[in-house]
Amino acid sequence: MASLTLVPGMKVLHKYNRDLGPGEVMQLKGGRVYVHFPRTDSLLEFAEKGHAFVELTLPEGTDPENWHEAYHEDLVERLARLETDKLKAFRNRIDSLRLARIREADGLGSFLGGRIEIFPHQLHVAERAVETDPVRWLFADEVGLGKTVEACLVLSRLVRMKRAERVIIVAPASLTVQWLGELYRKFHQVFVLLDAERRKDVRKDFGDAMNPFHVHERVVVSLEDLATDSQLASWAKESEADLLVVDEAHRLERRPGHPGSPAYRAIEPLTQAIRHVLLLSATPLEADAHGFFRLLQMLRPKEYPDWERFQGDLDAGKKLFPCTSSTTRTDIGGLPPRVGERVEIDTWPALTEALQEALRTPVGDALEKKRRREAVLRAMEDPTGEDDPRIAWIADRVKEWRKKGEKMLVFVNRKESLDYLKKELARRTMGEVAVFHEDLSPASRDLEVAQFALADGPPVLVSTEAGGEGRNFQFCKGLVLFDLPWSPALVEQRIGRLDRINRRRDVEIIYFAPPDPFARQIVEVYEHLGIFREPLGGLDRSLSHVEQAIQEAVLADAPHLDVPKLVEETRQAREAVNRGLYHTLHRNRYRPELADEIFDRIPEDLEERNAQVVLGACRQFGFEVVEKQGTDTWYIEFGGEALIESLPGAIGGSRWLGTFDREEAVRHETLDFFASGHELVEGVLHELEDGHRGEVTLMDIPGAGGHGAGIVAFIKEGAEFRPLVWDFEGKRQKSWDVFFTVDPPGWKPGHVADWGLGEDRETRQEWARRVRAILFPAQAEGKLVAAAAFRLLP
Repeated sequence: MASLTLVPGMKVLHKYNRDLGPGEVMQLKGGRVYVHFPRTDSLLEFAEKGHAFVELTLPEGTDPENWHEAYHEDLVERLARLETDKLKAFRNRIDSLRLARIREADGLGSFLGGRIEIFPHQLHVAERAVETDPVRWLFADEVGLGKTVEACLVLSRLVRMKRAERVIIVAPASLTVQWLGELYRKFHQVFVLLDAERRKDVRKDFGDAMNPFHVHERVVVSLEDLATDSQLASWAKESEADLLVVDEAHRLERRPGHPGSPAYRAIEPLTQAIRHVLLLSATPLEADAHGFFRLLQMLRPKEYPDWERFQGDLDAGKKLFPCTSSTTRTDIGGLPPRVGERVEIDTWPALTEALQEALRTPVGDALEKKRRREAVLRAMEDPTGEDDPRIAWIADRVKEWRKKGEKMLVFVNRKESLDYLKKELARRTMGEVAVFHEDLSPASRDLEVAQFALADGPPVLVSTEAGGEGRNFQFCKGLVLFDLPWSPALVEQRIGRLDRINRRRDVEIIYFAPPDPFARQIVEVYEHLGIFREPLGGLDRSLSHVEQAIQEAVLADAPHLDVPKLVEETRQAREAVNRGLYHTLHRNRYRPELADEIFDRIPEDLEERNAQVVLGACRQFGFEVVEKQGTDTWYIEFGGEALIESLPGAIGGSRWLGTFDREEAVRHETLDFFASGHELVEGVLHELEDGHRGEVTLMDIPGAGGHGAGIVAFIKEGAEFRPLVWDFEGKRQKSWDVFFTVDPPGWKPGHVADWGLGEDRETRQEWARRVRAILFPAQAEGKLVAAAAFRLLP
């Protein structure tokens, strides 16, 4: 189409530089045009040939003195001026609105952004947790069922819905870096580790009085730091945070009549100062009712004012306030079984000698008893030199594991044992051995685990108890208990690193049966407990009598355990837990029969819609978009040829290699997962919502069964949007809504020439009058986000 013929006095807009505002042609001279822009009171010169101006048609009755104030850069005026977008841009905008409806609605679509395998019980819990405001929830699921994922689902939802901006996550020091990684890799959330080094940087940059929680809005901080640094705890309380998440919350101990542990005293004030609070605990109500009460009291002090009342409510079977979840393996239909492998050791002279030496320790006062117990325990735990049969057995198996590409986790109790075992295994197998222990920095621990997880990484990782809490090693074939702790809870904690929700194969547990009678009795107790066959569930904290019996036995000249008695006591404890007297007190708990209903509510085409919108927008923005054939992955680059200068949350030059497919993203964590929360996805959707691209268009709808023409306005109200359709006489035509309520069935680009809207000024003015007459009143129905003029064709 030829350029508009400009004449002095004509009101115009520049097509590509809207920041100039409306202008008035003042003079044409020597092939140049001079335009005055009233809003900035500037006179600018342009080439007349091939200019980029369009005529601005003003509403009737516009004040001639303030004509420029009548111009508004909204979609009504753009359609009135026939300043339309390409149909594919309009379609992309409408598709983004449909996607936003799925993402923003109260249904399950808003929880599906994470790089996670979907389990219905996790969605059930997350959905329940966000039903009330404020969100204050205790996740007390059985170990291995995904409490961290549930908390992150809630966290992501609150952040995306603008219900939480400032977030503090508190975790044991050994888990802080893991939290950072999980948040970023799985949920596209960038947090800062507020450790001593980062706090030092804050003091250097802002002074000693600066609250570090004000400098960094989303942080992970260690429980130990808060418990030992009163100033840090005070700053956290004054942070004005919106959400507090506390992992391993069972460490917040407060006995009756006691002010509480340092950890409790540091965290409890935060739970009262911060609006939204999520607590993650391994303490089920059956195992520690008082500890459970203290956590509930932090969340709901009005509902749980004192222990005596809570105890009375339990005895009466009163339902808990709806702020808890405690899903068990039975609730979800069980997990793959544990398979124990007992390795018999017939002769072990070094162990016999070490135990005899340990039993010579006197047992007079309390200090001597402590020394005796430690000496016997060391004799059983520590490597007994190069002839230790456990080392020989593991070294022989390493070659087999390496050949098959299998990974095994080996637990030892002490760092000294770990060092010796690593050296011997490396020497005997001529290969690498990964390690995980408390002396490593959090970053070094993560690096060791990452190297271990690689296909060509070490086949064995040796870990102290530092790897027994919070860490996930479910990719391992199994684990080896180099020693057997006297605490059943500690054994369960070790096994729990593999026995988790997303495991698909049996958990292999290898343990050694020494020839010494007492050491063998300990093995027999654990076998009768069934810990190598099934998890203890809520029983682990009720088995302190087992550890106590072992500790008492070693004080005798000839240690001996009453195995039948311990087994009977354990059987009774297990029956009490299995009766689930308290489990039924959790309201609306998950049950296996809910799974189908939850899966039915998951939008089947969410990933497909996401890909359609994001890829379509990226192409329109001028990004480089390349599909990696056969891998469900895409390379996307915000390069120098882009048609936009910026994208919310992403800078020019950014490159991504990722997938829109959840299963592919879970399989390959090195790929970006283009889903809710990802910087590219969020940036694209914000640009589509806040920008003008694709707001208005002309379209034809062939096969519509007749002739007709009109205007459709898309109105958005919260997460919902709907079309309103009129003919050009301004009559509402509800029967035409069907052409816009489903995915566009055959929309075709419309052309100005086909509408008879040439350069005739009166025709254009009449068009603008009709558009304004229809769309201005429509804005009373809600936010007007898109509009189109259309023709219905046979």
